[in-house]
Amino acid sequence: MTGEELNNIYGNIIMPDATVSVPAQWMPAVHEALQALHDLPGSVRAFLIVTGFGEENGYLVVEMVASTQYISADGMAAIDAIVEKAQATVLARRH
Repeated sequence: MTGEELNNIYGNIIMPDATVSVPAQWMPAVHEALQALHDLPGSVRAFLIVTGFGEENGYLVVEMVASTQYISADGMAAIDAIVEKAQATVLARRH
């Protein structure tokens, strides 16, 4: 899927021109991560946008831009947990 297709599903949590370059079998983890980011409170979601998903040395890389000065510590922890879960899911599916 392209960034534009994912943007049509999840809205402004991902840029329409986001780079999505991952193996097809990783896409369920990408979808889960985007849904979880979309479901974050507006006070967090309003200050971040995903700019891409990629693969580096067999690992999922989630690229995003955030105005971290406006996101609470709990919000940042939630973002970290979502990314870590996606990365762990991909890693588990590789074995």
